[in-house]
Amino acid sequence: MTATNERIASNIFLVDFFIYCPPLCVKEGQEGRKILYYHPHDTDIDRQIRTVGYCEGLVKFTETFGFDDPCESVHFQKTRLLFHQIENDICIAMSLNVPVIERKKDDKFITEYYDENINDRIMLPILKMAYRYFVLQHGTMSTPIRHGRLDELQNVLKQHFDKFIQNHLHTMIRDATLDTSYLGVQFLPVEKKLYLKLQSILRRIELRFPLLKETFFLYKDQLIWSGLSQEDTSLVYSFFRLYYWPHLKQLTNSSTIQFLTVDTNANLADELRISTQSNNDISQVFFLGNSLTPYRILAININLITIFCLFHDDDDTINNESMNAQIVEILKKDLDTMLPSFEEHLRKKYPTADNTVRTVYYNKMNMAYSSTVDWTREPISSMAGIMNTLAEDMQWFHPSGEMMVKRENDPWIISKRSDMRELLIVVNQRNANLKEISDKVKQIFATQFSNILLIE
Repeated sequence: MTATNERIASNIFLVDFFIYCPPLCVKEGQEGRKILYYHPHDTDIDRQIRTVGYCEGLVKFTETFGFDDPCESVHFQKTRLLFHQIENDICIAMSLNVPVIERKKDDKFITEYYDENINDRIMLPILKMAYRYFVLQHGTMSTPIRHGRLDELQNVLKQHFDKFIQNHLHTMIRDATLDTSYLGVQFLPVEKKLYLKLQSILRRIELRFPLLKETFFLYKDQLIWSGLSQEDTSLVYSFFRLYYWPHLKQLTNSSTIQFLTVDTNANLADELRISTQSNNDISQVFFLGNSLTPYRILAININLITIFCLFHDDDDTINNESMNAQIVEILKKDLDTMLPSFEEHLRKKYPTADNTVRTVYYNKMNMAYSSTVDWTREPISSMAGIMNTLAEDMQWFHPSGEMMVKRENDPWIISKRSDMRELLIVVNQRNANLKEISDKVKQIFATQFSNILLIE
């Protein structure tokens, strides 16, 4: 709570979001042509042009310094500008409001800006994923521009991003944490016998239906198998967590086969359509791979097991009811027998945990991620800024390093990096000394991360 001489004036929120392509402006007076999309729509066109021109100038100016990594953020007193160059000359950008607190001094309220409350490491991935979600569903932006379909692209951008900003982006910005910045994948490693049985089922389906290219298998919100590349796996998994999982976790377990389709143009409550009937509307297109090949996706759900079946989009068989029925028939019997094994494995994997310890782990090599942190609870929420700073500082450790931080009356926070693996540990033992915490960390490695090689 704030004191009587303070009042909270604002929090972090989206000010504007825009996409522009400078080459579309071929001469003076055509500056508005370069703006592909701008939110809010009621922003005066002159202000849109000034904002985009300013962002374009910053990008060009920073390029002259020849940094290895491009400049992607600019800190102003009242706003934070984040931008990311995509597809050659196209750029996507957003600006965020810097939180302020008004303090009373000499009978007047003085505004103090809290720029440090916005963390670039956390907010930039949100901007980049907004673009990747669009490409996953619609393909690249440069393709329609190259073929002279600019109006068509602008209409698609408006339909997509109007709903995305309304349904998701505001919430993603408000609830952003260190966890969300990793864009990692929560894997569910299963014992060898169960894994081989699952592989046998999937291979049998692929042999039966040669037009099936890849499969993507999840239990609840954890990935067990993906035949996709690492980058595509991360993207499809993130898309599943955003569009599918919030709706699926509210469903009661059902042994009835359900076909899932996402309609990103619908309202939030209706964007996931669930059908028990095989019809012509149960699939959707994903653009995947380095060459962005269109795949037709058949998403099947049963008892919180979700399977994505990927077919080439030019195969006119995906909505064939006979084929869908055969796939379902093969899956249902086997998955019903496997379900108890998944539940038992989860109980073994997540035994009663030490309530004094919270961990965040990320392996950049395979995108594996796990976390036991609840960011909404004290004292974690009050120390989120310190954890974000430690996570940023870890990027300078080559190849390994370790830091331990302790503020008065706060838990210990330990950050550790080895090669491409990062680990953050919160130990809620406020009176422990450095030696005791060091021993505690070694114990955590031995019991929870014995299969992870971290430098000690």
